[in-house]
Amino acid sequence: MSEEISANDRKYITNLLNQRNQESILLISGDKISKKKSKKPSKRIILLTKNRVLFIKPGQSKVKKEAHLLDINEIKSSNSNEVIIVSAQQKFQYGMNTNGKADEIIHQIRTVFSQQFLGYPEDVSFKLTDIQPQSRLKELSPKDLPCGGFVETYSSLCDYWGIPIRGDICWDISNITSSKNIKSFNFGEIEQPISIGDIKCLLTALKYNGYFKGLNFNNHPFAKDQFQILADVLKVNSTVEDLSMNNVGLRSDTLPIIANSLSANKNLALTSIDISNNQVEDKGLGAFAQYIAGSLRGIASLDLSNTSTGKLGINQVTSALKKNIKMPSTLSYLNLSGNKMEADGSAGLASFLANPNCLRTLILSNTTPSMETIVGALVIGCSELKTLDISENVGKLTKKEVAHLVRFISSSSTLKNFNFSGTKVPVDCLKELVVAISSNIYLQEVNLDIRNNDLGIAGARMLASLSDKLSNIVYLDCSENDFGDEGVSVICEGFVTNNSIKKLVLNGNFKTSKTKSRAAAIESVITLLESECPIESLHITAGSGKSLSPLKNDILPLVYSLATNSSLLEIDISGHQMGNKGAIALGKALQTNKTLHTLIWDENQTGVVGFSGFQVGLERNLTLKNMPTPLTDIIAAHRENPVKLSQTLKEIDNCINRNQSPSRAFEGTAGIGATNLSFLASGQQQQIEKLMNRIKSIGRKVTDPENLLIIKDAENTEKVIGGIHLIKEAIHASLEMELNQKLKQFVSVVNDAIDSKKKEMTQQILESMQNTFKSMDQATMKGLAAGIQFGSKDVDEEQIHSTLVKGAGAELSSRAHECFISSLDIASDYTYEKITMGLESVFKDLVLEELNQSQGDNSTPIDHSPVPVRAAPQATSPPLASFPTSKPPPQAAPVPPSGGNAPPPLVPRTGAAAPKPQSPEVQAGAGAPAPQPKFGGSKVAANSAVAQAMIRGMMGGPPPMRKPAAPVSGEDTPSQPPAGAAPSPSNITPSKPKPSVAPRAVTPVKKPTPSSGTPGSISDAPETDDSVELTHATKSRPQVSHKRKPPTRRPRPPTEN
Repeated sequence: MSEEISANDRKYITNLLNQRNQESILLISGDKISKKKSKKPSKRIILLTKNRVLFIKPGQSKVKKEAHLLDINEIKSSNSNEVIIVSAQQKFQYGMNTNGKADEIIHQIRTVFSQQFLGYPEDVSFKLTDIQPQSRLKELSPKDLPCGGFVETYSSLCDYWGIPIRGDICWDISNITSSKNIKSFNFGEIEQPISIGDIKCLLTALKYNGYFKGLNFNNHPFAKDQFQILADVLKVNSTVEDLSMNNVGLRSDTLPIIANSLSANKNLALTSIDISNNQVEDKGLGAFAQYIAGSLRGIASLDLSNTSTGKLGINQVTSALKKNIKMPSTLSYLNLSGNKMEADGSAGLASFLANPNCLRTLILSNTTPSMETIVGALVIGCSELKTLDISENVGKLTKKEVAHLVRFISSSSTLKNFNFSGTKVPVDCLKELVVAISSNIYLQEVNLDIRNNDLGIAGARMLASLSDKLSNIVYLDCSENDFGDEGVSVICEGFVTNNSIKKLVLNGNFKTSKTKSRAAAIESVITLLESECPIESLHITAGSGKSLSPLKNDILPLVYSLATNSSLLEIDISGHQMGNKGAIALGKALQTNKTLHTLIWDENQTGVVGFSGFQVGLERNLTLKNMPTPLTDIIAAHRENPVKLSQTLKEIDNCINRNQSPSRAFEGTAGIGATNLSFLASGQQQQIEKLMNRIKSIGRKVTDPENLLIIKDAENTEKVIGGIHLIKEAIHASLEMELNQKLKQFVSVVNDAIDSKKKEMTQQILESMQNTFKSMDQATMKGLAAGIQFGSKDVDEEQIHSTLVKGAGAELSSRAHECFISSLDIASDYTYEKITMGLESVFKDLVLEELNQSQGDNSTPIDHSPVPVRAAPQATSPPLASFPTSKPPPQAAPVPPSGGNAPPPLVPRTGAAAPKPQSPEVQAGAGAPAPQPKFGGSKVAANSAVAQAMIRGMMGGPPPMRKPAAPVSGEDTPSQPPAGAAPSPSNITPSKPKPSVAPRAVTPVKKPTPSSGTPGSISDAPETDDSVELTHATKSRPQVSHKRKPPTRRPRPPTEN
C-alpha cells in the first residue's frame, strides 16, 4: 500500500519521474505473486505514468520490470485483490496482490490508454480477461482533447520509440491548429528539418486520428519505408478526405503501395487526390487506376500533372473514370498537364468527356493532345466547364482545331477562364477565338490569357480593332508577345474605347533597345489610364529571360501620371531599373494619388536615397495598403547604409500599417496627407502667380473692365480655393459627428437584438431538453434557466461601440472623404483652368497694346495688318479676333482722306482687349484716370523692344506676315518687311495715299469653338500657305475619339538639363 512506501523509495521515484519527464498517475504497493506457492511473496511498487507501467522493488531503488501501454496485450483479474499484466513484446507476465486495489489499477490503466490513444478501437488495445463480475469495470468518462488527442498520441509514440519529443510541434498543434480549427495536417507548417524519427511518430499518430480531414505532404520527399507507414495510416483511417502528395518522391514501385491501401480501406472517402510532380510513369498508374475505378464515393479533384505518364497511363486513368459510375457526378477538377497524351490518350479522355459530367476545370497544358477529338467531346458532355487551359501546346491550334474550339465556345454558357498562352496560335486564328468569346452573350466576366504567343504588331492591331467589342472580358494577359513600342501604343490607343477590361497585363512587351516610338508608347499608356476604360489593375513589368526590356528613365512619365490618376487600384512596374530618380518620383506621385491600393516595384535598382524619397511621399498618402517588400533592391541597398536603410524601411512599414488600419480616420490625421493649404504649393496655383508676374513685367495699366475683373478674380483665387477646402473639411467633420451619433444610437439597437436572440435561443434549449429528458422536473429547468441567465457571458456595449465607431465608422468616413476630394478636385481644376485662360488673354492684350503704342509714337505710318497670332484666320480673311469672344467684332475704322497727316488707324481689337461700350457717366468723365489693378512691388518701365520680344516668344517665333494685295496699275507699292520680321520703324516705309478699291471677296471662316483648343494652341494655327506649318507629333498615329474625363492637370516630369 502507498502508506508502506518509504521516504527513500519516494525520493527515488521522484528522481526517476524527473529524468523521464513524466508524472505519476498511480502509485500502489503490493505483493508479487510468485509462480511457486511455497516461496515467500516479495514486495513491489506499481508506478503508472502516462505512457508506462513500472514495477519497482522497495529498498533497492531499482525498476524490475516495465511495459509501455502499447506493449500490454492482456490484463487478467480473477478477483479484486489480484491483477496480472501480460506483455508479449517484453515477454513477461507480472502478477500483484494489491489488497483490494486491483479494480482501481485496471480502471486507471484503461483511462490513461483511452486518453493517450484517443480513437483507437477496442480490438487494438489490450484485452481484459477473467474479470468477474463485469460490474468491476467502471465506465470511462470521455474526454475532449485538442485535435483529437494528436499531441498525446504523438508524445506517447515518441516515448515508445525513444525519440525526443518536438515541443514546437506540440505547441503548434495545441495552440494554433486547435484554436483556428485547422483541419488539414500540413508538413510544410512544421519547423524544418524533420528527422526520420519525427516523420515516423507523426505519421503513426495520424493512424486513428479522427480530427484531421486533409493530409498535405507537398515537397517533402519520403523514403520507401515511410511510404509504407503512410500506407498503414491510409489503410485504417476513415476521416481523411484530401490527400496531397505533390513532389514527395513517388515512383512506379511506391505508388502501388499507397493505391493498394486505399483500395483496401472501404471506409475512406477521399474526395481530392494530388500526386503531381512524381515520376510514377505508366507502370505506376496501373494500381492507382484500379483504386479510381473502385472508389465507392467518387473523387471531386484529381491532379496527375507532370507524372511522366504517356498515352498508356492516360488511357488507364480515363478508362477508370469512365468505369466508375460516381465520377460523372463528382469529378469537377481534372489536371493532366505535362503528360504526353497524343492521339490514343486524347481518344481515351474524349470517351469520358463525351458523357454528361460536372467537370468545371480541365487543364491540358503541354500534353500534345488531339484538339479536334477532345473539343468535339467537350461540346457534347461538358456543359458546366468554367476553366479551360490548353496552354503550351505549340502548333495544336491550327485553323481546323480552332473551328471546333469556336463551336464549343459559342455553345457554352459557363466558361470564365481561357488560357491559350504559349500555343503560338496564328493571329487570324486567335481573332476567331476572341470574336467567339465576345459574341457569346451568355459569357460574362471572362479571363483571357494569351501570353507568349509572339503576336507582334499584327496581333496588337487585331486586338485593338476588336477592343470596343470585348464587352465581356475583364482580365487580359498579353505578356511577352513581342509587341514592341509601336504595338504597345496600338494596344493602348485601341482599348481607350473598351468598357470592360479591369486588369491588363503587358509585361515584357517593350523592345530591349529604345526606339523612336518609346515616348509615344508611354504616353499612350497614360492616355489609356486617363480614359473611360475601367482599368483598375495594370501590370507593365520589364518581363524576364529573352523578354526582359527595362524602360529605365523612360517610365518616369507614367510614374508621374499616377499623381492625378483616379481609377487605378493596382500597378506593377517591377524590373525597369528606374533607380533612385524613379523611386523619388513614385513618392511624389503618391502624395496626391488617392486611389492606388497596391504597388509592386521591385528590381528597380533603388538605393537608400530612393527609399528615403519614397518614404517621404508615402508618409502623406493614406490609401496605399499593399506593397510587397522589394527584397532585391533592399539587399542591394543594404550595402550602402544599413542603419539608415533599416530606419527608412521601418517607417515605410509603419505607413502601410497605418493605412491598413480602419480606425485611422478617427484617430486624427493632422500633418498627414493633403492639408487645407496644400494647394498653395500646387503647380496650378504657381502658374497663376507666374502669369500675374508676367502681366506686371509689361508695366502697362489695365484699362479694360473685363480684364480688370479677370485680374481681380486671379487675386482672389487663393482665397476661394482655400475656402472650398475649408468647406470640404467642415462638411467632412459634420459627417463624422453625424456618423458617430447614428452609430452610438445603433449600439443599443444591436445590443437589444443580441439579447433578444439569446433569450430566444435559451428558451428553445430549455424546451428541447424538457421534451427529451423526462427525468428533469420543472425546478431543474428553472435552475438551468437561471444559470444561463446569470452565468453566461453578455456582449459588452463598449465592444459593440468600438466595433461600430472605430471600425465601420472609420471606413465609412474614409469612403466619404474620397468622394468629397474627387468633387473638390473637379471644382479646383475647372477654376484654375478658367482663370489661367483669362490671364493669358489679358497678357496678350497688354502686349499688343504696348507694341501698337510704341509703333504709333514714331512718326512713321505702319502697316495696317494685324499682328498675327496662332489663332489667326486664313490670308484671304479680313482681320478677325485673335481670341474667342461672345461679342460681335466692332466696325473697322474709316480710312483717312488722301494727303492727310493723321496716323493710320490701329487694328480693331476684339476679345478681352476690345474696347467696351461706355455708359454716359463714363463718357462724361473721360478725362478721369481709368481704374487700375493694384499690384505689389515697383512698376516696370515700358519697353517696346521687350514687348516685341514677348510677342515673338508668345507666338512661338517671328509672326508670319500677310501677303500684300496685288498692286494697282499706276500706283507704287509700299515696301514690305522681310518674311518673318516684326514690323518696326526701321523696316517700314511711309505709304502713299491709296484710291478707293473695291473690297475683295471674303471667305467665311468658322469661328473656333471651345473644343478646338485654347487660344494659342496647336489647333488654332494659321492655315495660310505661307505660314509656318505646325504638325502634331502624334499625327501619324491612329487617333480614336472617346469620351474624356473632366480636365485634370497631369504634372510633367522634370526635364534633364
